[in-house]
Amino acid sequence: MKRFSINDSTASVGPGERQRGLAVGGQPLLIALFLLPCILTTGTPSPASEQAPTKEETAPASPSWPRPPEVRRDFDFNQGWRFSRPAAGTPLPADVAPASAQVKEGGSAQSSQPQDVTKLDDAGWETVNLPHTVRLEPLNASGGVNYQGVCWYRKHFALSNLWQDRKIYLLFEGAMATADVWLNGVHVASHYCGYLPFTVDLSKQARFGRENIVTVRLDNSNNPEAPPGKPQDTLDFTYFGGLYRGVHLQVVNPLHVTDPILANKPAGGGVFVTYPEVSAAAATVRIQTDVANEWETARDCKVAQTLLAPDGSVAAAADTTLRLDAGASHAFVQMLEVKQPALWQPYHPNLYALHTVVSAGNGTGDDVFTRIGIRTIRFDKDKGLFINGEHFISMGANRHQDHPYVGYALSPEAQYRDAKKLREAGMTSFRSHYPQDPAFMEACDELGILAIVSNPGWQFMGDEVFKQRVLQDAREMVRYYRNYPSAILWEAQLNETDNRPVAIQLQNIVHEEYPGDQCYAAGDRIGNLAGFAGWDIDYSRNNGSKPVWVREWGDQVDNWTDQQSSSRVPRGWGETPLLVQAWAHLSRMDGIYAQANGPDGPGTGRLCGACLWAGVDCYRGYHHQPFYGGFLDLFRLPKFDYYMFQSQRPADIHIPGVESGPMVFIANYATHQSPTTVTVFSNCEEVRLSQNGKVLATQKPDAGRRIPHPPFTFQIGQFGEHSMLYSTGVARPGTEVGELKAEGLINGEVVATQTIHSPGVPTHLELQVDTGGRDLTADGSDFVRVYARLCDLRGTTYPQGNDLVTFTAEGPGTIIDDARIRANPVNAEAGIATVLIRASATPGTITIRAAAFGLKPGVAAIKSQPYIWPEL
Repeated sequence: MKRFSINDSTASVGPGERQRGLAVGGQPLLIALFLLPCILTTGTPSPASEQAPTKEETAPASPSWPRPPEVRRDFDFNQGWRFSRPAAGTPLPADVAPASAQVKEGGSAQSSQPQDVTKLDDAGWETVNLPHTVRLEPLNASGGVNYQGVCWYRKHFALSNLWQDRKIYLLFEGAMATADVWLNGVHVASHYCGYLPFTVDLSKQARFGRENIVTVRLDNSNNPEAPPGKPQDTLDFTYFGGLYRGVHLQVVNPLHVTDPILANKPAGGGVFVTYPEVSAAAATVRIQTDVANEWETARDCKVAQTLLAPDGSVAAAADTTLRLDAGASHAFVQMLEVKQPALWQPYHPNLYALHTVVSAGNGTGDDVFTRIGIRTIRFDKDKGLFINGEHFISMGANRHQDHPYVGYALSPEAQYRDAKKLREAGMTSFRSHYPQDPAFMEACDELGILAIVSNPGWQFMGDEVFKQRVLQDAREMVRYYRNYPSAILWEAQLNETDNRPVAIQLQNIVHEEYPGDQCYAAGDRIGNLAGFAGWDIDYSRNNGSKPVWVREWGDQVDNWTDQQSSSRVPRGWGETPLLVQAWAHLSRMDGIYAQANGPDGPGTGRLCGACLWAGVDCYRGYHHQPFYGGFLDLFRLPKFDYYMFQSQRPADIHIPGVESGPMVFIANYATHQSPTTVTVFSNCEEVRLSQNGKVLATQKPDAGRRIPHPPFTFQIGQFGEHSMLYSTGVARPGTEVGELKAEGLINGEVVATQTIHSPGVPTHLELQVDTGGRDLTADGSDFVRVYARLCDLRGTTYPQGNDLVTFTAEGPGTIIDDARIRANPVNAEAGIATVLIRASATPGTITIRAAAFGLKPGVAAIKSQPYIWPEL
């Protein structure tokens, strides 16, 4: 069993020198401060590439982010954990078992603090890397079949003798759901929310020059005292357990920038950046830095700020010096004036890097990098949302963070891939029932997605302990996420809950933690509550006195028992149900945009934004079926609905690294059974449709719609009797091809084209690797989806195919599967079978093969990238 240690050699690295990272078994191992995404230099075709435009701009690799600190040690702590999930009916030793509860697989033991974790024997535990799920789950993990109970993680590590006067922190980005942490057998922390990061101070218990053992006990059982609190068999989403987000080990000098959570100061702790004045000509950036002096003597403390522009140049700088007494802390406030700033907004997500350096007379004490976007927001009850003084209407989607097989355990790269798919669908905002992974928020900053940060909760209000934790969660979510430029709304309320017992306190907490005119709390309207003037932004039951954001729309069901709906359609149901879903959302979107029409014309009304429920299919606790109302399925494959939403994006805006601009999509499979009324989604002025080389019509969008880009409806003839035979080479020359071609026109010029063919009988498999703008990273946790398409001789996917496909992988990677979940072999859905490939910790080429009876096998290769520190 390998153990991780931090080399003493890294302790002597001086200011400005690059850290070497960790060592495994005495050999250097380069690991990232944050996961360094490697950008593809060529786009990967969409799994539905024969049905959709494949153009994709590739984002240039940015040399400026992420940036490791130059003085502070911030180590990725994700590799080499030991993991134990007690087997069913197997209790832990009595002296570490929770009181009055037997720990068992799927059990419901409540969180408590074991007395003596030194009795645990981890020699036989599994070795895992983070992010990690408590258990792989089958493709359908709805209905409460997910693991619910206790699990344990342990990590052995060493700290340099040279760090004995340093602060040692352990930052958990997410641990589901209630967590207890020990260092060297001493209980050091409890945490009661699986959706929020937390930091543990290990300084007092840390050993230097010898082994340390950190032990983590997690319990994702039902717990009415820990938000969200609702029993999982009555919950509309699922608590997948484990250390499902990353962990960082931080080594900090006694003179340091404080941790915003540990500091526990309203509107304080850490670095807090706001923007008092913003215009195209100049902007004022206000930086508040909380610095603590934990030396035994007073120090002259200098705080220097350097703001790096998107192009890497210095945009502004300032420094301040103040004497700090021993044991004291102080919030330094500095103003930077930026001339002609590159402002942040969804169509121009310009980002700056702020470098904060704290130093004393005897040398540098600490430094941190903060990525910011200069922008102002304003919500007006009559005219809607303004970003940087310009009116903006946001169409977005709700998003749960789960994924087939791995539950919540998505790597930072996988979080980015999800965000990119939402952005390429035209989404400019997102919402959920809880705070998202910091990596997802960073992706929103980069891609231009507005974020609603929500207090974890859903249809449940608990006792006084629960309420106090709800209030604390509200504080911590603002403190942790306040610097992300994408974060524009704080949903302090608990979703669809009677919030009256805590509403006044929650509203006050949000504004106490984020003072000024750039803070907005959102929630459902509450009537008849003395002393409560209402949330800043109203969701439902808005009476016109507040700005309006539609938090959820598009999911009307027949009843809440059967849960059937015109918009809940699995991708495999075929083109007619997929069209019904798209048209249902389109019609409901018409009503949403009706609110956007104000006195100054279309798009100037009260509507600020609206979030579809939901963008991606997801799992539920209270129903045995997943939610199928997303425009992306569980494997992130697009439905027709995806292209309907994509067609609403502006045709004249191109965003680097994001498929954007003009588009056209034919929502038809061109089979014998396909409807002859053809729907084409496009954001162009006109669409010209041809069948078998003959122009049928050139049309403008359908009339009578309020959405920005209505669809185009064409009438075509039946596809030829032999069209499917033609594609396999059986039919004689001259047989109708069965081809549809759509051309999008703007100002009479063709700007987007798509051609589809009638599918023939499948002859072979074609593999596509879904890297989604981030290469596979060799960190032992990152994974990508590999799609095997059942294709005819022409490469057209056979949409009715459900063949059983078997995958194999060779090289430094594995298929995510076990005997319980049966993820391989897997049946294709609508002609596509999906498998997950996880990289090992060794970079290299992974070869994936797929085979199915009667079809020629397919093969693909993917090269995982080294897991290294980013170059500065």
